[in-house]
Order: sequence, then structure tokens, then C-alpha cells
Amino acid sequence: MNMEIIRTDKAPQPAGSYSQAVKFGNMVYVAGTCPFELGSNKVMYPGRMEEQTKLVLTYMSAVLQEAGSSLKHVLKVTAFLDDLDAFGEYNKAYAEFFPIDPPARSTVEIGKFPPGMRVEIECTAYIPE
Repeated sequence: MNMEIIRTDKAPQPAGSYSQAVKFGNMVYVAGTCPFELGSNKVMYPGRMEEQTKLVLTYMSAVLQEAGSSLKHVLKVTAFLDDLDAFGEYNKAYAEFFPIDPPARSTVEIGKFPPGMRVEIECTAYIPE
């Protein structure tokens, strides 16, 4: 099996030495995706958890599509929030993208994001045969 780097201009470009996603066999590993404006490092919807969550999951969907997968094939999600007190807002937006049989998920509060940023999400998915 060969590793393939996945790139799309429909999601923010990496801000460091990493890829948007890596495909290996029928698996796709999507890096932490942030609510940045395409083409810049500007945080979209500063301070607004629901809107940022929806934007991040829309970007993640585009990365998965580029790899031949989709949100329907996500197995595991890890989300990083700036404040777990906003979990309800995050979960409400998240549930719109995974309404039935959602994937396994871990949610972690982290200490510091760029100003105005509230959420970053990564996932592992499979590519259907």
C-alpha cells in the first residue's frame, strides 16, 4: 500500500509542516481543521462556537470528498474546544452533520487558540469500496 497526500483548495491550507489529510489503503486521516478564511489565517466567526463548528465540518467534508470518502464514513472524531462550557453549542452544530449513527468522538478542552478561535476538529474515515 502507498501513502497519498490529500490536498484541496476547499479547506484551509496547512499552517505548518503537515498535510490536510493522508490516505493509506482505504483509510483517510484528516488533520486538525480550523475555522480559517480560505487563503488566509483569519479566524472566521470570531467567538461563535456553532458557526465555527459548522464551517470546520464543511471544510472537513471537502477534504474527505477529495480523498474519495465523506462524513458518512467517519469512524472517529477528536475535537478541541477552547472552553467545555460551550460543549452544548458545539454539540448542536455537530449533530447537524452526524444526525444518525454518529462516529466515536473525543472532545478535549485546550489552553490556547488564536484569538477568536473556539474549535479545531480532526477525524479518521474510511473509503467505501
